[in-house]
Amino acid sequence: MKRTRYIFLALTLVLCLGVVFTASAAGKLTAKQMMIDRLQDADLIPIGDINKTSSGSASYEVKAISGALATTIEPVAKLAGADLLLDYELDSPGNKMAMNYLLNYADGKYSGGMFMDGSRCIFTNEILSLLNNIQEGIMPADPPTYLYMDNPSFVDMWENMNNGQYLPPGLKELMLFCAEAIPDQYFKVSLTSQRVSFALDQKGLEDVTLAILNKVAGEKERFATLVADYIAYSGGQQEAIDMIREEILGSIEQSINDGSYPNTAADVENIMAGMITLKELKYEAPIILPGQHNFTMTLDLGGGPEFSSQFVIKSDFTSGKEVLDGTYTVDAKINIDEGEQNQGIIVVMEGKFNQTGQSSQSNGTIEVNVQDYSTGTTMLDLLIEGHGDAVVDKNVQVDIPIITPTNSMDLMEIALVGNEITANTAAYPTVILNGSPIIFDVEPDMIQVENGGRLLVPLRTLAESLGYEVEWVAPDQVNIVYGDKIMNMFVNRTVYLVDSEERQLDAPPTIKNDRIMVPLRFVAEELGCSVQYDGDSNTVVIYSH
Repeated sequence: MKRTRYIFLALTLVLCLGVVFTASAAGKLTAKQMMIDRLQDADLIPIGDINKTSSGSASYEVKAISGALATTIEPVAKLAGADLLLDYELDSPGNKMAMNYLLNYADGKYSGGMFMDGSRCIFTNEILSLLNNIQEGIMPADPPTYLYMDNPSFVDMWENMNNGQYLPPGLKELMLFCAEAIPDQYFKVSLTSQRVSFALDQKGLEDVTLAILNKVAGEKERFATLVADYIAYSGGQQEAIDMIREEILGSIEQSINDGSYPNTAADVENIMAGMITLKELKYEAPIILPGQHNFTMTLDLGGGPEFSSQFVIKSDFTSGKEVLDGTYTVDAKINIDEGEQNQGIIVVMEGKFNQTGQSSQSNGTIEVNVQDYSTGTTMLDLLIEGHGDAVVDKNVQVDIPIITPTNSMDLMEIALVGNEITANTAAYPTVILNGSPIIFDVEPDMIQVENGGRLLVPLRTLAESLGYEVEWVAPDQVNIVYGDKIMNMFVNRTVYLVDSEERQLDAPPTIKNDRIMVPLRFVAEELGCSVQYDGDSNTVVIYSH
């Protein structure tokens, strides 16, 4: 499992590099250095104010929908004839944006506003009517005028826009780390055609992945810092950056020490076999901007009897300091064979785009076709068209509503209100982690101890939902690994260890249907979470830090 995790991390970064290189060109004669230089100042956005002070609009329309799902699933059926119109004003230097929407959906019209102000996103309460149409019970009895959510990562988004960057700095640094490891043989430059290229096939992907994994092992402190920086900033967890770094570093060191870290060509080949096949990844660009860029990637995932898929991405565009103009196509084919049910899914996205420093236009379509081969039934045939345009508006005025405790509510509270309306009458509470329910594969138990009731839940589901590893050591020990720390618990024993330090709990772990059951509040708090119980809705709310 650990080997697979590191392989997929390296693969993700390699494939991201392939996509990012579609925005690259260069000015030096070493092909690899050209790519690295372009990543250093990755500037796909043309110079100008279109991403600073502008106004624009966008529209999306369901042009066609048919199939069994369109007649049997009510929310899908309601999409027939739906269209969405958006108008917005952007003031990125002021960290503000205002957007009005008008949605025609299910014979009804829904209009409202959305606003961004620094790290806060604000909605007018009309959106609750729409959500209630899709799923009844969301609308509170006395809805506030505004709903809001806070996310510190929005601040970094504004900074990137103001700096003309399309890549978050943390992601760019990670890609630079990987680019440094790629062998020179996969970069080519032609002075005759004035072109630079980067190309991989399956063997090349395995070589590059191994090179990156070896670089990670050799520079694990730097890599852990880069990943922690990116995760912390993008997830709004800056206060947890040291803990994230130590967790990543500890995991790498442990896998190296126990021999599970993939560090040979055979390791990489064996893990990829039957799971990932890169048929082609090729990018060509001019040495001198502006010029024509060409990118194509064909990637197969799965390949087994139950699941297989193929993704083909192509883009041709002209890029320079004054213009970005081109086309793209994304073609995905997925086959799922589960014995009695054999389905095929095809998704095709196509579009054109043009952007200068003063204006932008885009047009695109999304087609979705779902077939049930076992019955010969068309499950879904869907076509959506979209269009957008924007112009620079140096005098743009973005008005943000004033939020007060009496006229607004946090979206998390709305989620809890929804739980109150659709009251949970089960014998055990609903468990919400960071706004999303945790689905347990074994039903939790309520037990009584001297100090009151305890909710026992499957340990593996809880710990892995929080991002931790769980290891079973026969006959009765279970380990929870988080960063460089390890917690040892024992079935039917109240004693447990944290880094070999002995501690006590008041409800011992038990076994139910081959699952280790542990007291939820105790374990969640031991792993650094805050836990709250709402008796009215019979809901446990967990926030990870």
